Amino acid sequence: MAKRLFLEDEHLKYGAKFFEFAGWWMPLEYSGTINEHLTVRKHVGIFDISHMGRILLKGQKVKNFVQYVTTNDVNNLYPGKAQYSLILNYDGTIKDDIIVYEISEEEFLLVVNAINTQKILDWLNLNNKFEVNILDLTNTTTLLAIQGPDSEKVLEEYFNLNLSNIKYYHFKKNHMIISRTGYTGEDGFEIVSDPEIGRKIFRDLVEKKKATPCGLGARNTLRIEMGYALYGHEIDENTTPWEANLGWVVKLNKGDFIGKDSLVERKTKKEKILKGFVMLENGIPRDGYEVYLDKERIGYITSGTFSPMLKMGIGMLYTTKDINHEILIKIREKFYKAKIEKPPFVKNTSIKKGER
Repeated sequence: MAKRLFLEDEHLKYGAKFFEFAGWWMPLEYSGTINEHLTVRKHVGIFDISHMGRILLKGQKVKNFVQYVTTNDVNNLYPGKAQYSLILNYDGTIKDDIIVYEISEEEFLLVVNAINTQKILDWLNLNNKFEVNILDLTNTTTLLAIQGPDSEKVLEEYFNLNLSNIKYYHFKKNHMIISRTGYTGEDGFEIVSDPEIGRKIFRDLVEKKKATPCGLGARNTLRIEMGYALYGHEIDENTTPWEANLGWVVKLNKGDFIGKDSLVERKTKKEKILKGFVMLENGIPRDGYEVYLDKERIGYITSGTFSPMLKMGIGMLYTTKDINHEILIKIREKFYKAKIEKPPFVKNTSIKKGER
């Protein structure tokens, strides 16, 4: 049986259409995916992403533990700073992609993908040789994402706080965590709080028409326009960071971490290459569609959609060839022209280029 969001009654009140995702009963859309997508690009939208796992780590050696189980260098963190990172298997493949928050020198928060929450909890317990206390906060907190170019203004007025001094991938913590992070390519914030506080924030912003409620449909199209990876699509336990273009979060010089030795060996042994593409002909690419070069099948689409901003089909694919020219996408037994293009597909968003 699917897990239920604490705010499900709020979503029903605002007309959400639900579907099952990663073991959770989630809002797919409210007013329509395209409308919600464009609202986030132009104004501000609010997402309930409480299905994402939230794992609190506490202990005197917690920093050593996080350094050992993740690929990025936590020595670059300090209280109030967050970091995108990966958790790997022993063979160097991706167990999950996560965000690491340093709350204090003895307290870290990991936000993990919903489908992987229990798997990561088990993995952390298995590799806990640092006497760290591991707590699952997923069912006792809510996680909201307020995204869009007007998000800072909206939240500053709502909380009566100055948020301009929270830099990208930084956060403030009092009775909740407010971080300048997101998965849309727009400026925005994510809030971890007590469920009743989360309910009040969601209800107030929607009822006062300060933010439009958005579902996972828009969250998906927004992240594809930016070329952001999604677990189970661009990354999984059969994929290395090198193959997924995530080598930038692997710090081989930081010391020992799980999967490091295998990663060194596999750096020059890519079995597949991740590329972005845009359609040159009318046709909507979907996950799993086959990719061809002339008559040769050379790969498959990992994420494909119609871009509400660009008004064309876009997506990402894995291929066995390092191609940078025109390809063919097989859609319902017909072939449609496309070309390789490096994401992000939408260039001018409210996040500065150096911060994406």
